[in-house]
Amino acid sequence: MPTSFSQQQTGIICAIAAFFLWGIFPLYFKLVSHIPPLEMLCHRIVWSAFFLAILLYFSKGLEEIKAVFRSFRTVVLLFITGALIALNWLIYIYAVTNDMIAEASLGYFINPLVNIILGIIFLKEKTSFLEKIAIATAFFAISFEIVNLGSIPLIALSLAFTFGIYGLIRKVMRVSSFTGLFVETSLIAPLALGYLIFLGFSHTLVFTFDASAWLIALSGPVTFIPLLLFAGAVSRIRLGTIGFIQYLSPTITFALAIFVYDEPLSLSRVTTFALIWLSLVFVTADALMRRKKA
Repeated sequence: MPTSFSQQQTGIICAIAAFFLWGIFPLYFKLVSHIPPLEMLCHRIVWSAFFLAILLYFSKGLEEIKAVFRSFRTVVLLFITGALIALNWLIYIYAVTNDMIAEASLGYFINPLVNIILGIIFLKEKTSFLEKIAIATAFFAISFEIVNLGSIPLIALSLAFTFGIYGLIRKVMRVSSFTGLFVETSLIAPLALGYLIFLGFSHTLVFTFDASAWLIALSGPVTFIPLLLFAGAVSRIRLGTIGFIQYLSPTITFALAIFVYDEPLSLSRVTTFALIWLSLVFVTADALMRRKKA
């Protein structure tokens, strides 16, 4: 019993740490906001691939990597997921750079609901009454946002759906989190490096090797450390528990947007968030009821 408790305790700590780090991401990307979003994305990909290669060497996971590259289908799918997560990162960096952090946090609040919708469409998963109410409430919230602002919240929806589709594809693949991340980044790293070289030759590269260069290199650990913590949590505690903890990340991001970066918070935006939070209450209540039955 003590060992089991220790494993669960470690898993919860890993999950909280992972979602806390994801929540404070704006603090880092504000520090490097002088770098254009696309260039910053390429740095993030290249440095992530570099540090993951070092970790791979010490973890001796080369055999699993070789097994992945023996399957053409798996490589193609990981290239697609790599492109999806890169697009998700780009949108997020753009949102932080352009003072749209609150809308970015909205996207990650919507994400669990998007996962339910994708599960219904592609995995033929059955939905409960409360999940249907949650989806309807979220749909009303987005419609309310569109009517009041006169525009679609593209940042929020793009973040939610790119990450949702990424998770859907990774769900049906038998590849570990670390191996999958390494292959994804290694497949798209040549494109990212090529773009940085192009910027260098065209004298439009903003990055310079000055005293702040270490901040750019830090984008590698900033990317993979939360992912490794998340992987550690998944292997130790229930996905249902992780589902509850995941709301920590967008909550912290939302708080930073309002209280640190003074982003405007209109009554219509408060109403939208309130409706999304209400839909998440329905999802959480449904998960608790399922857990109690189980």
